[in-house]
Amino acid sequence: MKLKNIIVGLTLTMGLTTSCEDFLTTNPTSSLVQEQVVEDITGAKMLLQGTYRMMRDGNNVPGTYSPLGIGILSVCSGVDMMINEEQVGNNWYFYTYGTQRYEATSDVPVNMWATMYKIISNANTLIFNIDNIQGEESVKNEIKGQALALRARCYFNLIRFYQHTYSIAKDKPGVPLQLEPSLDPQPRSTVAQVYDQILSDLTTAETLLANYSRPSKDYYNKDVVDFLLANIYLTMNDWAKAETYTNKIRTSYELMSINEYKAGFSTVNKEWVLGYQQTSQDYWWYDSPACWYDFGQTNSPWQAEQVLPSNHFVEVIMKDDPRNLTIPNPIYEGKYASTKFLELRNESPYGDLFDMRAAEMYLVEAEAAARQGKTQVAKNVLNQLQEIRGAEVTTATGQSELIDAILLERRKEMWGEGIDLFDILRLQKPVVRTMAEGHYQDINIPANSNKLIMMIPEKEVINNDQMEQNPNPSVTPIFVP
Repeated sequence: MKLKNIIVGLTLTMGLTTSCEDFLTTNPTSSLVQEQVVEDITGAKMLLQGTYRMMRDGNNVPGTYSPLGIGILSVCSGVDMMINEEQVGNNWYFYTYGTQRYEATSDVPVNMWATMYKIISNANTLIFNIDNIQGEESVKNEIKGQALALRARCYFNLIRFYQHTYSIAKDKPGVPLQLEPSLDPQPRSTVAQVYDQILSDLTTAETLLANYSRPSKDYYNKDVVDFLLANIYLTMNDWAKAETYTNKIRTSYELMSINEYKAGFSTVNKEWVLGYQQTSQDYWWYDSPACWYDFGQTNSPWQAEQVLPSNHFVEVIMKDDPRNLTIPNPIYEGKYASTKFLELRNESPYGDLFDMRAAEMYLVEAEAAARQGKTQVAKNVLNQLQEIRGAEVTTATGQSELIDAILLERRKEMWGEGIDLFDILRLQKPVVRTMAEGHYQDINIPANSNKLIMMIPEKEVINNDQMEQNPNPSVTPIFVP
């Protein structure tokens, strides 16, 4: 690994307003007595800023538990990207589907759980107290709406990592619903109950944020809520509602041009629905996708040299596609490296961090329409995206053929951005990697394998006699209805 010019911005200053600068320099609030903080609007804003920061930085572990870190974990769980085994070995939990990935005492299941529930705890304090403090009603609504959206996103992460997809597991144990500032142990609610709560939080937030004008794209507004709702309804196979919510985003945001696509995903642009603008005091090296993919080809300040596109993905899936932003790997012969994610040069903060962008909504809308039999609508939406990218335009007319084309387009457009594992789960697909296709190992994980989800952290089970553990994959390899 190569480390140079790293600036870690962990200040102790708590912001009191909602400016972009304050968002970027506010730390998590785990050390605060939260109920005392939320005694007035100023304190509520301060707690909200800290909660945003905790979410954005994954409780100070951005490489794994931030939105971008979760995206990397999802990417490395699929078949198109792979962890560089020559650097990290064959036991790294991101890659192998070995015990480090899912077992009850391993870092990822334990800390993913802890991070999400810490953010939920902050959000609960705001939601529970905001109506009882003095202040302008519109401002209180905006704070509450953002807190509800943050809580909902955490529960969406939890329910997808700790249980199988809604369509097969809606009556199975999900995760505990902590909805008040209380640490009292709770049993696991069913998957359906968790999704019901997520939808309740987001539809309430949608109303509360209807007139909210955010100061920058760092903040959750109604568009972010609609984006989340579209993906949740997609995961639930509620195609009509998924189509409705994606259309709201698609018709409100322009797509970036292919030249903007190739520019490196490091500057907020018209297509970004949610992204994080960095300051020179704010740079976290593991926040940036560029550092994960950089093998020296783009002079990244932090070249982690950890994620490679598979040979099959580069040579077959992306052959002749304008979005095939890869080069022969400059360090590892016979492998490839990505140039999709770039950092700005010369001085910190090296670039902004993307989270949500409108192109994904084109693909969700196309899939949702196609699954309802609205093939012409689906093809029109899909073709709009393909045309602006300069990619081959899909001509399929049959429903099944068109759905396959849309799912393939998701891989081409969104590669490296974090949809891989979640598509594997919701579509009930296997994970098959072969050395013949350029992977380091032959891996065959069947559809609905219990290796695809995480076990509940052991301490949660020990300390909560109402907690039910997930099946251990070594004992129960496949999901049991």
